[in-house]
Parts: sequence; C-alpha cells; structure tokens
Amino acid sequence: MALRGAAMEAFKSSALISWRSTGKQQQTIGDCIEKTGRTLHSGSQSTVRIWPELAGTGRYFDFRSFLIPASIDFAEESPLCTTLRKDGHSVRTVEHLLSALEGTGVDNCRIEIVKSDHDDTSVEIPIFDGSARAWVEAIVQVGLTVAMDCNGKTCDRLAPYLTEPVHVSKGDSIIAAFPSNDT
Repeated sequence: MALRGAAMEAFKSSALISWRSTGKQQQTIGDCIEKTGRTLHSGSQSTVRIWPELAGTGRYFDFRSFLIPASIDFAEESPLCTTLRKDGHSVRTVEHLLSALEGTGVDNCRIEIVKSDHDDTSVEIPIFDGSARAWVEAIVQVGLTVAMDCNGKTCDRLAPYLTEPVHVSKGDSIIAAFPSNDT
C-alpha cells in the first residue's frame, strides 16, 4: 500500500481521532454558488452548485441523488486526484473545492454535480486554473452565515485532534503525528 493510502487508512473511522469544540459557530454559505468548467482528466464540462445547508449536516456531494459525504471515510486511492466513493458512485478531483470550503470556514453545504451523461457513475469537479482560487473567490462573493439546525439553533464548530501518536512508514519514508495540548 502506498504511503498516502496507508496514512488515510490509519485515520479512517479511528479511535486515534477525537473531536472538540473550537468555540466558534458552524457556518454555511450565504447563497447558492454555481460554476461550470472543464474537468482535468476527462476534459468534459461539469457544473457544480453549492447550496447552503443546516448546521450539523456537514459537507456532502449530491450526484444524481446519490449522497457522498466529504469525509476521509469515503476516500479511495486514485492516481493524480482525490476521489470519494460510496455505493458505486464517485466524485473525482475534489481536493481544490474541499480545500476552499475548509479554508474559508464553510462547515455545512450540499455540493450538487450536474453531468449530461446519465449512464456514468463517476463525475469530476472542474479544475479551473489548477488551484482553489476560483472556489475561494466564489465563496467570498456570496459570503458566509452562521448555520442553524432544523430547530433554529446554532452548533459549535468541531475540530479533530489526535488522542495518541500515530505513524506510517514505507521503505525509508515515515510520517508521524503527535497529540498536542495547544488548541
């Protein structure tokens, strides 16, 4: 198994990770975002709509009503991109969009992907300039708002932390992470 794959497996549904409050409230986007662009691997057009979502829902992909959580638990090793797969459906090249959402503080959103080929079980996110910039600019344009749950209440934003040291090695390569008392 590749080092990247081994590291992913070490953290999937693991007792090594716990969650604690950051003291901040969960957020969502202020309005719908829609962007269309060419994909990197297939070269086809893909349209992505990002919708505000309730607190506690998280970030997830909606591809033809198949819901795939944006979680390491659904990550699979794939060459040259990050792929999320659930129930035979997959979303590829998610890394720039998910980085933009995390970096701007979007905790909850539905990411709808529209593709014209109705027989395909895989879809790809547009690549734009190869960075997260187009996504960040779109998020900044619509702004953020505090996400409320279905009862109109806010929820604390949670952050992962390690409960014990973890390391993964392959050949002469090693990666290690250690718990910290810093918040």
